[in-house]
Amino acid sequence: MHNDAVAGDASPRVDVKIVLPAAGTIRIESARLFADPDGALCRRFVGRAFRAAEIDSAVIAGTATAEAVIPAIDLQFDATRHSACQVLEHVAAMMEAVPSCDPGVEVPSAATARDRHGAVRYHRVGGQITGWRVVSERVGAIKLENPVLYRKAVLCEAIERELMSVLGIDRYETSARDCRAKIEYDPRQVCPAQIIEILDDALANAEHPEELDRLDLDLAICTASLPVAAIAQFAMPALLPVSAALFAYSAIPSFRGAYDVLVKERRLGVDVLDTIVVMGCLATQQVFPGAILAWCLSVGRYLVRRTEDNSKKLLLGAFGKQPRHVWLVKDGAEIEMPLDRLDKGDVVAVHTGEMVPVDGIVVEGLAMIDQHALTGEALPAEKGVGDRVFASTVMVAGKIHVAVEKSGSETATAKIAQILNDSAGYKLALQHKGERLADKAVIPTLCLGGLAFATLGPPGAVAVINSDLGTGIRMAAPLAMLSTLALCAQRGVLVKDGRALDLLCEVDTVLFDKTGTLTRERPEVGRVIAANGFRPLQILRFAAAAERRFHHPVALAILQKAAEEGLRLPPTDATQYRVGYGITVGLEGRRVRIGSRRFMELEGIGLTREVEAALDEAHREGHTMVMLAVDDELGGALELRASIRPEVRGIVRGLRERGIKHIAIISGDHEAPTRKLADELGMDRYFAQVLPADKAEYVEKLQREGRKVCFVGDGINDAIALKRANVSVSLRGATSIATDTANVVFMEQSLGKLCELRDIARDLDRNVRNSWLMILGPNIACIAGVFTLGFGIGASVVTNNIAALAALANGLLPMRKVAQLEAERRHLLEMQLRHSGFLVQDRVHPGDADVMGGPPAGALAGLDGLKRLRQQWPITAD
Repeated sequence: MHNDAVAGDASPRVDVKIVLPAAGTIRIESARLFADPDGALCRRFVGRAFRAAEIDSAVIAGTATAEAVIPAIDLQFDATRHSACQVLEHVAAMMEAVPSCDPGVEVPSAATARDRHGAVRYHRVGGQITGWRVVSERVGAIKLENPVLYRKAVLCEAIERELMSVLGIDRYETSARDCRAKIEYDPRQVCPAQIIEILDDALANAEHPEELDRLDLDLAICTASLPVAAIAQFAMPALLPVSAALFAYSAIPSFRGAYDVLVKERRLGVDVLDTIVVMGCLATQQVFPGAILAWCLSVGRYLVRRTEDNSKKLLLGAFGKQPRHVWLVKDGAEIEMPLDRLDKGDVVAVHTGEMVPVDGIVVEGLAMIDQHALTGEALPAEKGVGDRVFASTVMVAGKIHVAVEKSGSETATAKIAQILNDSAGYKLALQHKGERLADKAVIPTLCLGGLAFATLGPPGAVAVINSDLGTGIRMAAPLAMLSTLALCAQRGVLVKDGRALDLLCEVDTVLFDKTGTLTRERPEVGRVIAANGFRPLQILRFAAAAERRFHHPVALAILQKAAEEGLRLPPTDATQYRVGYGITVGLEGRRVRIGSRRFMELEGIGLTREVEAALDEAHREGHTMVMLAVDDELGGALELRASIRPEVRGIVRGLRERGIKHIAIISGDHEAPTRKLADELGMDRYFAQVLPADKAEYVEKLQREGRKVCFVGDGINDAIALKRANVSVSLRGATSIATDTANVVFMEQSLGKLCELRDIARDLDRNVRNSWLMILGPNIACIAGVFTLGFGIGASVVTNNIAALAALANGLLPMRKVAQLEAERRHLLEMQLRHSGFLVQDRVHPGDADVMGGPPAGALAGLDGLKRLRQQWPITAD
């Protein structure tokens, strides 16, 4: 209805018209205000109108009249709780109760809330104005709807790209058909208001296509064609033309696939067989078996797409989470700012319970950091000044200041996510074993079909060709691969090329690089030789005190030995570090120098006989010596030995139990220490004094002997060898993820996952083989039945597709382990939330009370609100 009470207003030239079209709706028409939803006047009006607590939503659209379409806004409220006059009064009060420069509640861009008809729909969610409407919500999960997504998959992809890297977002799913986003999150790390802000930012920054996507009705049409085909085949033959047309339409993906295989790839593939079967069914009017075939193929395609999507999200979720805001340390204060505004060299503060936001170096503080998500380490690592920390690891205890080296898309975590997103492991179409098996089955199936055509006629030929051996395996094998990749990621193993899992089953030789792989980067202290009347523990104490401020491997080895001996270190003064030579410090009134033999010679310190003898023996064994002088005489020396990783012996034993016949070591070290290590570990062969550039030649030498080689190295000087091996594994972990040439990277920088990786690869091979047998048995039996028992097209279609569905189910089995791990994680999260009080009641987000306050004191009641509304917008008509 029109409200005529404003007809006598003193401002007749104002083009604002107020209408109450229905209960709970106030329509305000104004060409100047609402013609441009992104205009300053419109945004100011919407922002201030939502300051009225009664307004739930607003729709900016045109009102059609006999003369034209007039821009208008519909303010919607709960009519059972509020009257239109009260709401109008409050809206008017909001227009004048704030300064003219105050736009009110922040209003997102109209592009984030516009539906396909051009209407812009804003909703109140807590203290925010957004295009998203909350469909349902519980603690830890929210379902949102926004019509801007309708049939625009590119917008859904933009949202998912944002969500995949947000710390606290556990699972998410978007739908361009339903215009919905379902998100599961950790309420301790992110709240619904932040989620909506992220969604609005993603939509605002995305490119909005003008054209709608084509509807994906493949599965729907295939499903609808089944009852139609059954009725036409068995009850109403008059429907056969309609059913045949539906069947032919639903088989278009098979026709398209056959064209690509024959014309573009110039080979025979399973799609060719499917096309022949479709044409045979149409020619023999067997539309019901044909409809079953089309439906099963459609289900298979749907499952592969869903599994690929879910696996990719699980992979990215395992490595790709980063916080969105950080605490920047500036002039002694901590200032919250967006992560993407950080520069190299900035210092950020990280507190207990927070995620480390950047890759960098600790410059202040001490902390225990859980690196499990990135490296797979079971126990938290202690990090102090000078230590390196990585984005996406969690602070268990303490507080540190970190100097930024890399942030955002440059961090190790972000690079892992990029590798996973672009990994060859997802490009399985022509490379995976399942595809190869399927292709090999095409020609034998065609030959059998030709024999059936000659002896049994067209129906027999179609029945035989439909019993192909590749339809199910080409879908089941990629399903198993994708599920296995996700499982590896949860185990701390980054598989950069899915084919490596296939090849790993064929490996019979493992070649280990010695330094950094079988041994740790940090050496260990062996003998401590004392001279000139000093005691060994005294020499160790002086050496540890001198090295205390440094974090290179030698210093850490000496400090660890001192800690094992329980030594208390004296304070140092006037430390002078000479790079490449040694350290000079003041200790307890003495001048202590520690470094190499050359450093001692430069300082004029002579070696004693016992130290000379120990130095020669250490050289023969492949060890090194660090000299220590006190004042002007030699105090002694410390022997540094390569430290064998504690897990190596178990790994060698486990590899032999898993069928590895030949295990070898390659090293640039001398003959004696390399031979000693090989004997100690029970290796079959060793190669000593090999230059880094020559390691690839030894890989090729083993391959020429007929061996399938897996090269395991630290990746630093092994790039060519990693490239030449059949399978390559790197232990470098997160520090080199962007440049590593290995097929597989152990994030833990430990050999502990090598046997487990072999087991996972063999489980995958076993899964694919079982799927193959599930398809092989029923289809061979069906082909035999066609020749001996008169099986027709119907029996062939049912047998073939039941076998294919069984293989698909088998291909999904690895996902059960992933789902089990995910269920355990979610159960643990719920228990933690329950203990922390999150599941008791919903929380009120900060700031809601300010936005949703009542009308200001002195606001007029009744229809005077209409006059005030018009007075706030003195816009004259042209």
